Amino acid sequence: MTKNQIHEWHERLEDGRKQYIRAYWNSRDWEFRYAHPDGEHWMPLENPTNERWLELRDLLFRKYQRKKLPWKYVEQLDKKLEAMGIKAEEGVQQSREEED
Repeated sequence: MTKNQIHEWHERLEDGRKQYIRAYWNSRDWEFRYAHPDGEHWMPLENPTNERWLELRDLLFRKYQRKKLPWKYVEQLDKKLEAMGIKAEEGVQQSREEED
C-alpha cells in the first residue's frame, strides 16, 4: 500500500447519532479511530472487532469497484485478515474471480 492512507465511514448508533470510523494505514499497520460529530478529537479504537475489519474490507472493495483503489490493496488486507483468522465474505471473493 502507499505510505499513508485514510479511509472513513460512518454508522448510526442506537440513540440516532452518527459515529465516524477512520482506518489509517501508516505504512506498516492499520490504526482505527472513531469520533462523534459533537466531539472534538479522534479517539483510538483499541482492538477493533472482526466486524470493523470486515467493514474496512468492504469499503476497500467498493473503492476498487469504482476504480479508486488498486486490487492489490484489497488483496493485502485479505492476507492480513486471513492471518488474523477472519474470513472475508465468500460472495465478494467469487465475484472478483469471475471478473478474471
